[in-house]
Amino acid sequence: MSKDGQAFAHWLDEARIPQTKRTPHQLAVLKATFAFLEHAGRDYVSRRLVAHFLLNCQLGLKLAQVARLVDVTRPTASRQNKLSSREVVREIQHQLAGRPYGKLLPRYAGPVAQYLVTHANASRGDVLEFIENTWDIRVSRQALHNFLKKYGLDRQSLDQATPSQPPHPATDEQALVEVLKEPPISGSPVPQVPEDFFWPHPIRRCLPVTPTSSPLVGHRPTMLLG
Repeated sequence: MSKDGQAFAHWLDEARIPQTKRTPHQLAVLKATFAFLEHAGRDYVSRRLVAHFLLNCQLGLKLAQVARLVDVTRPTASRQNKLSSREVVREIQHQLAGRPYGKLLPRYAGPVAQYLVTHANASRGDVLEFIENTWDIRVSRQALHNFLKKYGLDRQSLDQATPSQPPHPATDEQALVEVLKEPPISGSPVPQVPEDFFWPHPIRRCLPVTPTSSPLVGHRPTMLLG
């Protein structure tokens, strides 16, 4: 019996419930809750049911304390605090059946967009993992697909919104005119012009350009100026 008392006290200490707040009424309810968890087990269903009870029995516990007592995350306890008993049971059933739950809210669009920008090669599984780690919710792939399409974050919309490569001044006349109007700032690299951009030399265009070719000056006829 003393061991049970020590385990109960340790349970309260881990939940950070101060001694001054442990009233006789509160201790009576918490002892019954501790006995229930010891008897029924600390499985997912038992902990979710206990959390729902403690959040709604007007015991005066804070949300974070309840989350620590039943070993669930604070976002889970916060979300459960707004649910009815029927909705809590439905969430438990969905979790046990392996079906995702949760809802993608409009305020998630900004962080999801930022994640997609910084992780261009992220898969749908990566995005689902990011959502679960950020907001502690699990959603289906179809729900994610509809969410991304609604806010223009799907791959097709992102590809269409990505600006195409600007034309190169060496291949586009209008781009060349723009470059000549506004020369690049000093120190900026100048676009490299392809070899076939300029017309060949009027005299040398029919001769092979090789290191062994003779200089053209010696083949020019001597012109006398009289």
